[in-house]
Amino acid sequence: MIQLQLRPAQAEILKYENGRLAISAVPGSGKTFTLSLLAAQLIANSINVDAGEQILIVTYLNASVDTFRARIRKRLDEMGLPAAGFDVRTLHSLALEIVRLSSSGLDDSDPDVLDEVRSANALAIAVDGWIETHPDEWHAFLPDNSPQMRARWRQITERTARAFIRTAKNERYLPEDILGRLETGRLETDSLQSPISQSPLLHMMAGIYGRYQSILTRQATLDFDDLIWQATNLIEQRPDFAAELRRRWPYVLEDEAQDSVPLQEVLLEQLTGHDGNWVRVGDPNQAITSTFTAAHPRFFNAFNDRPDVVSLPLPNSGRSAPLIIGAANTLLHWVMDKHPVLEVRENTFRRQDILPTPPGDAQPNPPDSEAGIRIKVYKHREDEELPDIARLANAYAKKYPERTLAILVPTNQTGHTLAEHLDELDADYDNLLRGGTREREIAAAMHAILAILADPLDTKALVNVHASLHALEHPAAAASFDEDGLSRFHTLLRSVYRPEDLLFPRTDGDAARALPANVASEMDLELVERLAEFLRRAFALRPLPIDDLALALGDELFAHGEVHEADLAIAYQIAAVLRRWRDTQPDWRLPELAAELESVAEGRRKLPVTTPADIGYEPEPGRITLTTQHSAKGLEWDAVFLVGIDGFWIPGNLDASFLGVHDFLGGDPEAEAAAQLRFLMEGESGLYDGRSATESAHIDIISERLRLLYVGITRARRYLHLSRSRATRQYNKERDAEPATVMGVLYRYLKEARG
Repeated sequence: MIQLQLRPAQAEILKYENGRLAISAVPGSGKTFTLSLLAAQLIANSINVDAGEQILIVTYLNASVDTFRARIRKRLDEMGLPAAGFDVRTLHSLALEIVRLSSSGLDDSDPDVLDEVRSANALAIAVDGWIETHPDEWHAFLPDNSPQMRARWRQITERTARAFIRTAKNERYLPEDILGRLETGRLETDSLQSPISQSPLLHMMAGIYGRYQSILTRQATLDFDDLIWQATNLIEQRPDFAAELRRRWPYVLEDEAQDSVPLQEVLLEQLTGHDGNWVRVGDPNQAITSTFTAAHPRFFNAFNDRPDVVSLPLPNSGRSAPLIIGAANTLLHWVMDKHPVLEVRENTFRRQDILPTPPGDAQPNPPDSEAGIRIKVYKHREDEELPDIARLANAYAKKYPERTLAILVPTNQTGHTLAEHLDELDADYDNLLRGGTREREIAAAMHAILAILADPLDTKALVNVHASLHALEHPAAAASFDEDGLSRFHTLLRSVYRPEDLLFPRTDGDAARALPANVASEMDLELVERLAEFLRRAFALRPLPIDDLALALGDELFAHGEVHEADLAIAYQIAAVLRRWRDTQPDWRLPELAAELESVAEGRRKLPVTTPADIGYEPEPGRITLTTQHSAKGLEWDAVFLVGIDGFWIPGNLDASFLGVHDFLGGDPEAEAAAQLRFLMEGESGLYDGRSATESAHIDIISERLRLLYVGITRARRYLHLSRSRATRQYNKERDAEPATVMGVLYRYLKEARG
């Protein structure tokens, strides 16, 4: 058996034999590696494979399922054992398996569980239905009635409703429970919940939840939260069934426990039983989904502090240079010891320093001699900070082509503006922003090709295909056009009067005869023929099922030249979405599917993308990664540029200008709606003691954004660049931006580190 070089903290964890164990792991500490080793060791020593026993590993992402399986198999092979005795699942697949097992022998059919696309469609119908019935209440939130503001508020309403429904279901609140409490609070004017029961936001969210759930009931379907709710109820209500599951899975190992939601906590607590074996691994200091999901780090922190739980840390990380580790630790200690808001001090971080790896470790930290931190303040974000960061990152990529680097932005909108500056520099970069330019470009190309496959005689579709391929710099549309030249060529394509001769020529010369006589030059004919050859290959794929067709088109789009994983990932996600649309609407054919995809191409809808790490994205040396701070978790780069770290993004106190994401609402409505729901249903016990729902929401937002900064800092191996501006332009309004207090703390740390 291969002997492993383990750090002392890892060796201590591998002494585990049974009971409840919490492992708080700092960024880059090798938690997946350690958990895989522990699983293999338990299989070897504590699992009766012949009796059907298995280690159950519950992880957050589908991509992590494959990673765990591969690592456990590898370790078992090194130990001379067969690849058996383990079961790796996401929470959703675990819940589905529990529901299946509960009805074994009674009903062979699986429950109809909505995927993200079908769930989003049901929610969109519920939102539109509520708005149509209550137009005055919906419009009352808006500062103006412009089409742009209405479109923006419509998107915010849907996102907020999604977060509200998830929170409600994780607390097991039915729509009628919430609506009943609202009515009670309205009638009982002296009750604790009376003021909150008048909230227009809460009434709207409760109404949308009721409509959404009615749609699911009519369709006899469940969403993912319903599925987990049902699985939890089954284990709670059927002790014999729970005992059967515990015999199958005598050990439960949970990954990413800092993102645990209430239903997940209850499900796994019931699954392991009062004295069962439950190992939870996570980093509460990297919990960055609490303001828009039901997750919150307090659940994992409470588990760590339980008297029946052994708590062991994974404190060593070889990712970053000691200088950068010191910045992350400084941030943590300042927040816990000196932040002006008591609840932020108490609830943002767990006191756990990142420690460098021990001498002789297989993953030594980059030396400080190769490391650097820079903090820069600009006068204006849009006019100075964003163009300069694009220039600096591009220069870094050219100076260190062997290194990876990223620009991490606070919001998609900031990222879209920064992408324009990178484009002006002709920088080599991956745009991983949700709903970004690249996503729309690829969706536009897929839409245009599907549209012409649906209607080959549509010359407008022919023009759209060329335009979208030209935007992607595809060889089928590559030419040195200026704007006038491109417009003239598209006019020529629109003048094709027999498209069938162009796309399906029967004899030589048919393609040329499809064009007006004496108009097209030799170069025009060559370009038209090149485009037609591409489309003929596409028509050969037309008989394939829609997802296979889209996958094949994705390969056609990016089979040329230098292929980047991010582009292929977007194309493959479009293929998956098209298949789901077809499954949801079996009578849809290519015209309907193409029309639906047009909404993505035009930016009216976003793909259900999670994060770059979820799709297996690997940064490429010398190529800039542009993404949000939220999406950076799970990745790392040699250099990281953190943009827009100001008082708008991280307010210093509850009296600060609290723009959040949506300034006209006074903050983040997702966090606000969830806080109001907790107060309505639980009173003050659902919030921070003595705080209003709004204050509680703002506390959670400040805490999460400080954790986002921590995550951003700990993505960097060798170089960290933090920047902010004194002023910014938002929706054509100039605003002064106060500094984030924590930037001063980091500046003092850097000054002391430099001596």
